[in-house]
Amino acid sequence: MATDKVHSPENEAIDRMRRRLRYLCRRRATQELELILSRFWEDHANELNEQDLVELEALLSLDDMDLLAMCLGQKPFPSSFRAELTRRLLPAHLIKP
Repeated sequence: MATDKVHSPENEAIDRMRRRLRYLCRRRATQELELILSRFWEDHANELNEQDLVELEALLSLDDMDLLAMCLGQKPFPSSFRAELTRRLLPAHLIKP
């Protein structure tokens, strides 16, 4: 018998959250932020746990210009966000040669 992913209301809610966050990473006020967040999502989406997803959702609710400044290292991330997530976000905007 094949082991399929168990379809539970909790898993479905997390899947919906992942789809919404993927959309939010790709639809921002500036192209620069879209590129940064899209690269972050491509590089790290599969390793994000539920806590990371909730925190990313809160991060994406910040003002886009503030978030862009944070991602570019021009402004610190609020201390309420775990460094583990924000550390992964910062290098995500670097363009690979």
